[in-house]
Amino acid sequence: MKIVPPPKISREELFASVFKKIRQGLVPTIVDEKKRYSHWDKIRHLKTPDKFDDIEQYWHFLKYSRLQQQKNLPFSENFSFVLTDDIQKNIHEIDSKMRGSLEAKNIDSNSDRYIVRSLIDEAISSSQLEGAATTRKVAREMLKHDKTPNDHSQKMIYNNYHAIKFINEHKQDELTPSLILQLHAIVTKGMMDDSEVGKLRRDNEVNVVDNSTQTILHHPPDFQELPNRLTALCNFANGNSPDYFVHPIIRAIVVHFILAYDHPFADGNGRTTRALFYWVILKNNYWLFQYITLSRYIKKAQVQYGESFLMVESDDFDLTYFINSQLKFITQAITGLFDYVDEKQQQQQQALNLLGNYLSNGKVNSRQAMLIQNALKHPGSVYTIAGHKISQSISYQTAKTDLVGLSKLNLLQHSKQGRAFVFIAPNDLEQRIKAYK
Repeated sequence: MKIVPPPKISREELFASVFKKIRQGLVPTIVDEKKRYSHWDKIRHLKTPDKFDDIEQYWHFLKYSRLQQQKNLPFSENFSFVLTDDIQKNIHEIDSKMRGSLEAKNIDSNSDRYIVRSLIDEAISSSQLEGAATTRKVAREMLKHDKTPNDHSQKMIYNNYHAIKFINEHKQDELTPSLILQLHAIVTKGMMDDSEVGKLRRDNEVNVVDNSTQTILHHPPDFQELPNRLTALCNFANGNSPDYFVHPIIRAIVVHFILAYDHPFADGNGRTTRALFYWVILKNNYWLFQYITLSRYIKKAQVQYGESFLMVESDDFDLTYFINSQLKFITQAITGLFDYVDEKQQQQQQALNLLGNYLSNGKVNSRQAMLIQNALKHPGSVYTIAGHKISQSISYQTAKTDLVGLSKLNLLQHSKQGRAFVFIAPNDLEQRIKAYK
């Protein structure tokens, strides 16, 4: 992973070069001819536009225009961003989907089930970004049935799951350094030396490295600066700075970047960072975000995710690149959620249609119908009371009643594994349903 930094030029030379072009009638612009807010690493490959001597001169013209529109942020590295038309458009679309949409209402009516699904998927995807090597199926089974993790990867996912639950439970609290340390302790429990769990790093031995080449990509700030930097980050996250409005979604994205940039811990930085993004979003009443799995989409584009960090640091700490990248992931995650909801509603309707006779006389409820729909797709699947309890966010007794009821109707086979009761999807389930009068 390598990003070519922009060509260096003094402010005086930049202004002189640009003013010459402005006098020739060119209008300053922050985006290229295809309306993209591109980094020099991309711009350098473009054909030089008309009226420019070379591609560097064109870059300087873009850079000057961006400097005029930058909003500065209260961090020592002079981080800034440009509120582009694309950013405003994306934020408007995200806001629109958050409030009053039919999809959102459908989610709200099944909120407990979707929260559990998102908690599990975010925990898995965020951990896999950090190298957790286990299948999604195995990880989901571990979390749904509250099994003890068997290895390092499973422990990472298990901890992440509880960290995201912690964020959801504390979403109305003010963010403090202490809360961040608590979150880190949950993320890294049992995975690093006790002296480092929930503690800021005490040296400068931590670097961000390209795993494929072992090249150092980023040297985090000095460890002695971390307490003050963490306090400044909390003030920003809580909306206490700067003295102008920053949209909550941008604020959450900036928190994500700054904590990753500071790398305040010996390990667990990425997982803590992505969890804090959710904290800022949920605190600002974007309730829909508790149902999306952002890390799944970051994982699909890990190279672009990493490059967006490098673009910021190589171009005078311009956070616009990272904001654009994250807005893309957010949009994909929301679309993915709504597609998932549509699919589940179709499945639920199919289950209701197939189980019409059972439902009409009250022998099967909607939870049981959905479980049977799943069992039809996966003959031989094993269901447990504990797993049904977690996936449906219901009490143990209600989960037991659901499963026992289905076994009495001959729709699940009742058995025992060790001390636990299990319920198995029979291979001839559809025939059993159709035989019911």
